[in-house]
Amino acid sequence: MEPLFSLLFLLLLPRSSWLYSLHNCSIESIDPQIINCNGIAMAMTLSSIPSDIPKSAVSLDISSNKIRSIQQNDFSGFTELQMLNLGENNISHIEDATFSHLLSLIELILSENSLTYLTDHMFTGLSNLTVLDLSKNQITNISEFAFVPLTNLQVLRLQHNHLSSISDIVNIVSLCPLLNLVLSGNNLTSFESDKFPLNITFLDLSMTPLSRFSLHSDVFPHLQTLDLSNIHNDLQWDVSDKAFLQSLRTLHLSSTNFTGETYQLIFQSLDLLENLHLRGVDRLDRGLLDWACGIENLQRLDLSSNYILVLYDSFLLPCSNLTKLDLSQNSLSKLGTSSLQMLTRLSRLNLGNNLLTKVPRTIRNISSLTTLSLFRNKISNLLCLDFSGLHLLKVLDLSMNELRDLNSCVFQDLQNLQDLNIGNNFFHHLDHSIGETLPKLMNLNADFNFIEELPKGLQTLSLHSNDLSVINERVFEALPSLRYLNLWDNPFACDCSNAGFIDWVIRNTQIYVDGAFDYTCTSPESHRGKLLLEFDYRWCWESVGLFCFLCSSALVLLTLFLTFLHHFLRFHLLYGFYLLRAFLYHRQQRGRGCAEIYDAFVSYNVHDEEWVYRELLPELEGRQGWKLCLHHRDFEPGDSTAPCCSSSHTIKLCFRLLDEQKDVLILLFLEELSSNQLSPFFRMRKLMRSRTYLSWSGARATGGCSGRGHFWVGWISCLRTKKQNKKIHILQIINV
Repeated sequence: MEPLFSLLFLLLLPRSSWLYSLHNCSIESIDPQIINCNGIAMAMTLSSIPSDIPKSAVSLDISSNKIRSIQQNDFSGFTELQMLNLGENNISHIEDATFSHLLSLIELILSENSLTYLTDHMFTGLSNLTVLDLSKNQITNISEFAFVPLTNLQVLRLQHNHLSSISDIVNIVSLCPLLNLVLSGNNLTSFESDKFPLNITFLDLSMTPLSRFSLHSDVFPHLQTLDLSNIHNDLQWDVSDKAFLQSLRTLHLSSTNFTGETYQLIFQSLDLLENLHLRGVDRLDRGLLDWACGIENLQRLDLSSNYILVLYDSFLLPCSNLTKLDLSQNSLSKLGTSSLQMLTRLSRLNLGNNLLTKVPRTIRNISSLTTLSLFRNKISNLLCLDFSGLHLLKVLDLSMNELRDLNSCVFQDLQNLQDLNIGNNFFHHLDHSIGETLPKLMNLNADFNFIEELPKGLQTLSLHSNDLSVINERVFEALPSLRYLNLWDNPFACDCSNAGFIDWVIRNTQIYVDGAFDYTCTSPESHRGKLLLEFDYRWCWESVGLFCFLCSSALVLLTLFLTFLHHFLRFHLLYGFYLLRAFLYHRQQRGRGCAEIYDAFVSYNVHDEEWVYRELLPELEGRQGWKLCLHHRDFEPGDSTAPCCSSSHTIKLCFRLLDEQKDVLILLFLEELSSNQLSPFFRMRKLMRSRTYLSWSGARATGGCSGRGHFWVGWISCLRTKKQNKKIHILQIINV
């Protein structure tokens, strides 16, 4: 009983749209009342209106399918539907009163179907409809009462059908509060009626075989835009009173071939015209511009696609009040030095898609210019650009040229520039000082170049299709104002060099990185084609952490080792240092080839100096003929190296014995020394154990001349042996 009650409870609950699982459509995740049954988006085609669409739908798109007819009950119950798109189907039949249930419908799109006839009751019930699109059908006839239910219709699009009579259309829509009527691409040959809706503000008659335009003064009191483009007949302009166009602000006459008289008649009827489009007209000359620019209120003029090769100085002379001028797509290669000088009010100038190789000098005189477009020209050298005088310029487009080097000093006069487009050039780098040179620059578009690093100081940065492979995330610290970043189609490297950037993209909440989750890798080869943000960068930081640990550990161990050496072995290190100095000095002196005039160097304490002079010198120098070096006698004051240059044993005491392992040391003890007294001098103690030494104390103890005689005999024998080996000796005299 309880499960049955639960089931009944669920069945009786009002089901919201998110509970639906549709077979042929999808529900917008943000707004479940938006239903999409578009055949292209759903990758399938419908032949009829699906029956499982939620009745709570507010917006329903069933376009791009193969529906041939609409039945009366297809939209029953859709009381909340406001927008219905049935475009791009094969609908040729709609039953009467099919839309009678759609009381809330505001916009109905039936474009690109096969409708040929609009019946009396086709739009019954659509009293709230404001937009009706019937373009690109095959409509040839409209019933007299077809639009009667459309009491709030404001926009009616009937372009590209087979309508031939304007009078029938005018009579049909005369009761509607129509504001916007599009009739382009029909078979209309004349436009003449005095029953047109008084409120209309937009009328499009372009691409029709119109040859006659005839109106009375009581129509079009509110018309603001009139499009007569692509009319290839010479129009018969029959206007009884030019006051009927007193509200006209925009006129399209592009791609027309009227005679000069027709243009003159038209322009004489438009005292308050502000926008004039003369794109691709057949007879553009100075006379036509005289008539057009004779309209005092004219501010915006489109002269694009007119094959103007050279803009001469007097060509635009009558148009001194212009604020916007479009000269794009004219094959312009040269502008006269004063051709734009008279346009002192000009704020927007389009010179794109021409053959200019440098910025015309005449532009420098337009101090009021705020927008300048030079896209798709032949400019190759930025040094040729001269923007002096354009202090108010805010938007500059240099895209699709042949520029290669960007030197920001070129822009030094553009202190108010906010938007710069240099895409589709050959830049390999951007000057990092561009943000300093252009302090107000907010948006930079450098798509499709070869740039390898990011600039600084912007709000919007687009570098689509460049050569960025590695990005240092710290560069964004220099971009505190950046809010939008586009790095599509760059050869990113999926390795640890981009670990910081990947982490920044994932964690960043201030800058919108367009399409970041679709960025792909180009290198290394093992990651080619894979998604950048799927690269596991965490192991990079783990290895970095291990490296830091090893480095810090090694530093700690080195510090401990150096501390140990300093505390326990500092004297040994100092001793080794002096030995090294001695070794180097010894080699230097030996290389000089100095003569060795001494036989021995006597090392003794100052307290034993008396014994040396009284006993040693008389015996060795007086009787034996030796030449001894004594530091008290042979060292000159201020030059301790004089005898050292004369004998190669001027190295520090015991160096040759202890480190060269040469037997040049003769030890002479004047007193008996115990082991306790020698213990601090452990290397001397080691020498005593490994070498025979002489003792003066023994000879003195024997007494008399015989004891001393034996001592000198042994001594001389030792010296004579060492002298035969051509060795310089060190006599070390040791006493307590």
